[in-house]
Amino acid sequence: MDSFKVVLEGPAPWGFRLQGGKDFNVPLSISRLTPGGKASQAGVAVGDWVLSIDGENTGSLTHIEAQNKIRACGERLSLGLSRAQPVQSKPQKVQTPDKQPLRPLVPDASKQRLMENTEDWRPRPGTGQSRSFRILAHLTGTEFMQDPDEEHLKKSREKYVLELQSPRYTRLRDWHHQRSAHVLNVQS
Repeated sequence: MDSFKVVLEGPAPWGFRLQGGKDFNVPLSISRLTPGGKASQAGVAVGDWVLSIDGENTGSLTHIEAQNKIRACGERLSLGLSRAQPVQSKPQKVQTPDKQPLRPLVPDASKQRLMENTEDWRPRPGTGQSRSFRILAHLTGTEFMQDPDEEHLKKSREKYVLELQSPRYTRLRDWHHQRSAHVLNVQS
């Protein structure tokens, strides 16, 4: 692992996007670079781990804390970075027989998995969901839930109004009001 320091002269935008953090149990790393941006020109690469921001160790920072620290930098951003492999000056595309590009070999399996799982954060055509959202939906078991349509919302509202007018609701409401009034009168 090569560790190095980069100082970017401000103001923002700095030309990179972060991923990970303590709240994700994944080290902070660079997930995207703006072509020709400040970070790209300074030699930052996608996949670089962010070890420090303005001298503060990032191991204990959540994603939002890291973002806020970067925003607070103002005119000068100092990053301590680590890279598993040197970046090639000219990317070479090697095609396998099945036309899939080869992925760079990364010695740390967790970093390789992180890089593979975060290559496409853009929404899928037709769904409007980013890959990160789909992963979150899968983790929470909500991936097959559909957004309620207007007809469903209308039926829900009608059902709610009918329940409010039901004798059962009326008895419960009256009991609650009576009980609340009794408790308030006793305690005052």
